[in-house]
Amino acid sequence: MSRVLLNANNQITDPYGNNHSGVDVVKKENQLAPIIAHSSGIVILTQTGQKNNKGSTGTLSYGNFVKIRHDNGYYTLYAHMNEVYVKQGQRVSKGEQIGYMGDSGNAYGAHLHFEVRDQNNNRINPTYYLDNDLPSKENRQILYQAYDNIKKSWLPNVSVGSADYAGNFGNAIGGIYLDSYRMRVHDKVKNLWLPWVINRQDYAGNLGNAIDGLQIEGVTYRVHLTNGPWLPWVNKVDDTANGYAGIYGREIDAIQIK
Repeated sequence: MSRVLLNANNQITDPYGNNHSGVDVVKKENQLAPIIAHSSGIVILTQTGQKNNKGSTGTLSYGNFVKIRHDNGYYTLYAHMNEVYVKQGQRVSKGEQIGYMGDSGNAYGAHLHFEVRDQNNNRINPTYYLDNDLPSKENRQILYQAYDNIKKSWLPNVSVGSADYAGNFGNAIGGIYLDSYRMRVHDKVKNLWLPWVINRQDYAGNLGNAIDGLQIEGVTYRVHLTNGPWLPWVNKVDDTANGYAGIYGREIDAIQIK
């Protein structure tokens, strides 16, 4: 069941990434549904009275929306509503109906645009949280995930420090999201290092282009080569052969961080 749609399952119509700051969802079979609060919290911002406004930018692009600050310090945002049922300053409970799906703002059809933001109000990939709890205040997990170039989709989040890895053996990675740490990747096709990113403000990579090098500051990390082995762990970032994980010209299909 969905954590954001009442009595429904999620159907993603537009994923997170490629300058899309949230994930667009409807009820299965392209149906509309009431929108519910993902978790308990305080409504800190609403916008109402908006109609469809294709091409709009800024706050107006959200149309009618609700933004909630949750007890763990994270935020969720629900946009393009047809109706908003809550007011700024109101406390809402998990599963409480807060509005109804619509196409207000910059929308090309009725749907819910759903965002998750961390305690610093930085947008993070909300896909995992469509049907899962937000990180706890006491024990916030640091998560990362990889983009599968063959499946053309983001793979599930995994936790830093766990035995899990992000990737799919045999399928080259084209992008990486990572909480908290600064990182960059080497684009095998363009044969260059792409810009540094941090804290899911953007992903590191160029979707569709294989990655053949990785640098992450402040952690120990390693990569797995497509049709090859895991390479040794790396715990520093510099211009030496041991200052990055990977081999130029060899595609990476998985990463692991501890």
